[in-house]
Amino acid sequence: MDNETLKKCLEGRLVGLEGAERRFINETSVAFLLKHLGLPAEFVPLACEYFSLAPKLNVIWLHLAECTGCSESLLRSEQPCLAEFIFDFFSLNYHETLMSANGTKAEECLEEAMKEEFALIVEGAVAPIDTFYLSIGAEGKSGYELLQSIADKAKVIFAAGTCSSYGGIQAAYPNPTKTCGISQVLSQKVVQIPGCPPSDVNIIATLAFYALFGTSPELDDKNRPKWSYGKCLHDMCERKAKFESGIFAQNFDDEAAKNGACLFKLGCKGPYTYNNCPKVKFNAKTSWPVAAGHGCIACSEENFWDDFGFYEKPMTNAFAYARVSREEAFVLENKNLNLNTLKESVKEDELIFYLKEKMQILVEDRELLDFSFESNLKCALANLAKNKLGFNLLENYKKNFPKHYAFIEANFDENSKISSDIWEFFELSYILAKGEFLKDRALLIEMAKNYAFNHASPYDFKLSAKEDSVKLDLNKSLRMTLIYLCGGLEIEGIAFSLLSALAKSLGEIRQDYMEKRLILSVDESLNQPFLHQILS
Repeated sequence: MDNETLKKCLEGRLVGLEGAERRFINETSVAFLLKHLGLPAEFVPLACEYFSLAPKLNVIWLHLAECTGCSESLLRSEQPCLAEFIFDFFSLNYHETLMSANGTKAEECLEEAMKEEFALIVEGAVAPIDTFYLSIGAEGKSGYELLQSIADKAKVIFAAGTCSSYGGIQAAYPNPTKTCGISQVLSQKVVQIPGCPPSDVNIIATLAFYALFGTSPELDDKNRPKWSYGKCLHDMCERKAKFESGIFAQNFDDEAAKNGACLFKLGCKGPYTYNNCPKVKFNAKTSWPVAAGHGCIACSEENFWDDFGFYEKPMTNAFAYARVSREEAFVLENKNLNLNTLKESVKEDELIFYLKEKMQILVEDRELLDFSFESNLKCALANLAKNKLGFNLLENYKKNFPKHYAFIEANFDENSKISSDIWEFFELSYILAKGEFLKDRALLIEMAKNYAFNHASPYDFKLSAKEDSVKLDLNKSLRMTLIYLCGGLEIEGIAFSLLSALAKSLGEIRQDYMEKRLILSVDESLNQPFLHQILS
């Protein structure tokens, strides 16, 4: 819903509350929550009015397989503080850690709390198969049984933390308890607030949005609130300028780290993480891990321990708990024809992705893609160095890879060369990484195939739609290869990321042509199942 719709919704909910007993509400706390939710300041008086008059939202907080870290995060809330949370804004009717009742009295409290309309917050994973791994309460009910019985009566369900969202650490390989996130066993929609732990702001503000508007905030494809998980953590990081300049800490205690150097080379997973930690921070906005000198471990992402667990190195092949198994069953139809022949023969129900001497996308009788880039590596690097960050990045690349830069100097002249061959672009990255020409294009695919992780490092493939064409701009993307090389990423990771970026662009284009069959046209030597699979 847009802001105007939300405003009307809130005004409508205020109707009928006139004359209700008014309680004091801290306007500063309301303004703080609405600011993070991305709502305008004009909402503050309305929200204060609603919170002061409306009955408090009843909340049941259920503990399953967890460490209580999410509750610890809640305890350190400052705006609103815990006292405001439980006395002014919400009615926390059941919370095993905070409540005074225990044993059968606690169970009586739970039964009483479920007689009214309530919001359920679940902290911790559930063991739905071998349910004996988690038994709770005086009657020894399993966590799975307890969850089902309470969730059935809940008006809305929130998964607080990565354990309840995805299973968390206890669901890591080999997962002997067979635990999982609660959404995998519930038929009801679950609003997920992942993090190990999530910030207090993400928990309380999401709950406050529901209390105000009677619905959850806008969610992404993983049912996470977009206001808090809609942006890459890396893009908000105070160390990003150092990343863009190729300035990386070599050790946790070196001077570069103390002076704000990027921690990617020490294993920071910020580029792969979607969360707002740099913005809301933790412990009453005191700090967050990267500001404190430790890299992000992507704790709010699914399977974070298996995929990102070795946090003291970049995502290289040598450091993985288990190799990724990639299915290769899906194979696109391949047409090994030249571009002119394809243009004459393309059918109405086909979308042809052409990857040969140039890159092109054919739909019906026209070329859809507007694509070109600077393929003279010396000229491309000179273009990148025209601003301060790019200049510093190139200087750091020269320092770290002197032999590779000498190869570039010896093998490229000063004359600009514009190309539409995507393989030439990929070769530029290979030259930067290896200091030699790419002799076989299939080698790049093999390198990508052998990458041990399933997470691509982001590239800047700029895609924009025109009237009858789509423009793909790669001119700034080459800097990402320089950055990742300075940051310790291996060529396999770069190759996988390049192909993934191409696949992402293709996927965005294909959204407008979903009714058409996707056909790949490549040279026979490149007609590999892995290429089909990643581009599909």
